[in-house]
Amino acid sequence: MKLSRALDRLTPVVGAIALLSLAANVSAQAQELQKVEVTASKRAQLVIDVPYSITAIGGSEIADRGVTDIQQMQSVVPSLFINQNAPGASRIQMRGLSQGVGYGPALVGTYLDEISLNMPDAQRSLDVPLVDMARIEVLRGPQGTLYGDGSMGGTIRFITRAPRLDKFEGSVEAGFSQLSGGQTGWRANGVVNVPLSTGVAGLRLVAGHEDLPGWVDNSANGAKDINSAKRDFLRGKVLVKPSANVEVTAMFFHTGTDTKNSSGSKSDRTIASYIASPTKDKTDLFNLVANVDLGSVRLVSSTGYLDRKIDTTTENTAALAGLPAPVRALILPKPTSGGAYRQDMSQKITTQEIRLESDDKGPLTWTAGAYYRETDTRAVTSDVWTDATFLLQGGFDGTGPTNVRQTALFGELTYAIAPQWSVTGGLRSFREKAENVGTKLPSGFAPPGTPSTVFNDQATFSATTPRLNVLWRYAPKSALYFTASKGFRSGGFNSTQTPREYGPEDIVSAEVGGRGTLLGDRLQYEVAVYHSKYRNVQAQDLAAGCTPATCRALTVNSGSASGPGVDVALSAALAPKTTLDLTLGYSDLAYDVKTQERNPGDPLNFVPKLTASLSLSHRFNWTVGLPGMLRVDWQHSDPVKFIIRNQGVNVTSDNINTLNARIGVEKPTWQLYLEGKNLTNSNGVTFPGIFGLPDFRVAPRSLGVLARTQF
Repeated sequence: MKLSRALDRLTPVVGAIALLSLAANVSAQAQELQKVEVTASKRAQLVIDVPYSITAIGGSEIADRGVTDIQQMQSVVPSLFINQNAPGASRIQMRGLSQGVGYGPALVGTYLDEISLNMPDAQRSLDVPLVDMARIEVLRGPQGTLYGDGSMGGTIRFITRAPRLDKFEGSVEAGFSQLSGGQTGWRANGVVNVPLSTGVAGLRLVAGHEDLPGWVDNSANGAKDINSAKRDFLRGKVLVKPSANVEVTAMFFHTGTDTKNSSGSKSDRTIASYIASPTKDKTDLFNLVANVDLGSVRLVSSTGYLDRKIDTTTENTAALAGLPAPVRALILPKPTSGGAYRQDMSQKITTQEIRLESDDKGPLTWTAGAYYRETDTRAVTSDVWTDATFLLQGGFDGTGPTNVRQTALFGELTYAIAPQWSVTGGLRSFREKAENVGTKLPSGFAPPGTPSTVFNDQATFSATTPRLNVLWRYAPKSALYFTASKGFRSGGFNSTQTPREYGPEDIVSAEVGGRGTLLGDRLQYEVAVYHSKYRNVQAQDLAAGCTPATCRALTVNSGSASGPGVDVALSAALAPKTTLDLTLGYSDLAYDVKTQERNPGDPLNFVPKLTASLSLSHRFNWTVGLPGMLRVDWQHSDPVKFIIRNQGVNVTSDNINTLNARIGVEKPTWQLYLEGKNLTNSNGVTFPGIFGLPDFRVAPRSLGVLARTQF
């Protein structure tokens, strides 16, 4: 039955493929397949030679689409779904894996060059402005061998442009946009490349600022556009080549986001808010990478340091209003009284990876390495009130909730058993020590003299994650592959609830896929079919006897889930300067067993079953010597659910369909664009309100202008 329903959903895609093939057949000229080189397997190779599902997005396509962060690029990548409730509050999901809203690290690994951006217990994916990027590599499926803990759904790698050692160059970009019913926003950024010593050393600097417009009005006090935000970033990269076989890169990155209020609202884009819910998110990181060619072996060392501070306030007045009347009268004594939960968290993460890589000569290639990560976390949580007579809960001061120290050994070996066949096997073994040390203050209702509760939780988690890949290059520009892999995510601690500890989870996935070209390179495709088995799923719940007003959510292991999935990506050259792209991701990952929180067949929380996109890009001439471009993008995502059955929670978002367009002039040294986003002014719910929180919706229609120049 499930398979039948899946085929019904895929019928439109089959029709689209037929139309693309027909259109490509009548194309006047063939279009050469772009040869994209990636480093997803920790060594340079063409996409056609990667034995698992991958999407590589080049810097030119990023600029062509006019996007500023990965959330706006999700339509390009099958099975990638990003739910963004505010700048810097993105939850990245891939292939049906959702981290929900509990504790625990991300389920999709993110990297900036060679440094991991993942943070224990900070489910706010770090914003990486997509300015001066060489490419983005999106690796789908468990990546436990080379990327380790937290890459269960896949890995996203942001690869920045390297400094040029032979040329001074740069660019400047500025634009503004007007939101329907909201504010005017603007952004500006610049890039400069300076050769410090021709052929030996160079510096590349990138900086920018963005004013993100608000659109939600506060019906409680009449304030307008309360959810505006500001974002700044600075990135510097130095490349030094002291000799032919030594290369050293040092990168610094700073980003800061200041959001005035949450973006949740009712359908009329208003919210009755009695207490502000701002968020400040600041990150500094440093990455030092050394590459040394030792002849038949390359030595790579990556040293990383990340310092992130997140101060966030979440209003819970609506949840508190559900308390019994006598209690509510004490903590919310006035109609304008408000309550909120505040957390100030800092994390300092030090990482070191050393690996050896064989050269690319001969049938046997290999990579072997060691990894170390140490995380120092500090969190202070408290309740914020406007008029409270008593405090319902006390605060918490501790490791928030986890400090971790992780070590790992990993390796991968590829053997070409024939010119067209290769087999890759990999293994990663890691061990993590975690601790939760802190103090919970007594409630305001506790008798005088009640002591604080001291926590000192300790746990060790370990895993070995294998991977097997087989690649068959059956034609010069076409390949089939099979991959079986395992991913793992450590357990952790609930900071103020019982049960205190929750266990690790893992996923095993098997996949068959193919990529290549048809019709004289006019149709480029990648298709993958996979099945996943997800065990000891970490999910959100409330402790027995709790309500959203009296207890924070906690993480529990909620049984197992399994199901199939399909990824499709097509690119057709309809004409020499016209390209049509289609992507589709289908995931039917559902719970297998009945638990307190779930029934068999329940989907994972916040996961759409189907995502799809269609993009048309056309180059033309406005007049002689004045080239132009037009791009239209449509994207769709199915509704998502949030279910906790023992709490009576079962809510659903909307079908989301958005339409974006861009038209402009593109001269070699300057460009000018008109941009429109969410042109139909969709107001659909992307993240349903839970535990008294409001719904989150698609941002209103935006119209804007962007100008860019190069020197």
